[in-house]
Amino acid sequence: MSSPIRAVRPMTFISATGAAVLLALAVAPAASAATIHACVSRKSGATRIVGAKAKCRHGENRLSWSSSGPAGPQGVPGATGAAGAAGANGVGIDFASSKSGEEPVPLASGAEDVIASETLPAGSYFVSSNSTLLALKATKAGVLVAVACGIADSAGTPSIKKPNETIDESVWFQELFKSGAEYEAVAGMGLQGQLTTTAPTTLALICEGLEGATEATIELFDPRLSALQTTANE
Repeated sequence: MSSPIRAVRPMTFISATGAAVLLALAVAPAASAATIHACVSRKSGATRIVGAKAKCRHGENRLSWSSSGPAGPQGVPGATGAAGAAGANGVGIDFASSKSGEEPVPLASGAEDVIASETLPAGSYFVSSNSTLLALKATKAGVLVAVACGIADSAGTPSIKKPNETIDESVWFQELFKSGAEYEAVAGMGLQGQLTTTAPTTLALICEGLEGATEATIELFDPRLSALQTTANE
């Protein structure tokens, strides 16, 4: 009579070995899923994991199956994550107006001249302007020229004479110096500021000859006005 230990031992050993192999295949990445080959005893059911080209023994059946099973059902959506921190100010559309390459703009005395303007939608903007001021044609020395320029914002007609409409303003004073047969002076003027509006508005570059416009010709060259849209002004 054969010992029951011998009948059980091979199966126990094979089962343990097969379990170890199956466990290793189960934890392998899905991308490396492979076909498992085995030889199964028709009498005892003992299973041996073998290679793809191995031959089963007499009294064994050959089996094979994939280590990757079918896809499971879709899981329940996770909870919504917390809101992220506010990002830095971004940059949007640039609304620009200029008279580059055109004839110079003459300035009259005692009157505001709208040199350039742009209609802006509601939003936040960084606004700026620059131009070259040139005063010339004076027949006598000692002529003092004064020009005021500003960036103004209003839904109607902007004016630099209304402080609540002025974003930035500058005044240029210059005594004309002799150049050939005439007296002249030249300078650049730059303006900048921030604007936040909750409704469409008109942005304008406005200049006025305060003094010397009757004794000299005052002109603006290459005037430019720009409103660069941002996410917010701080």
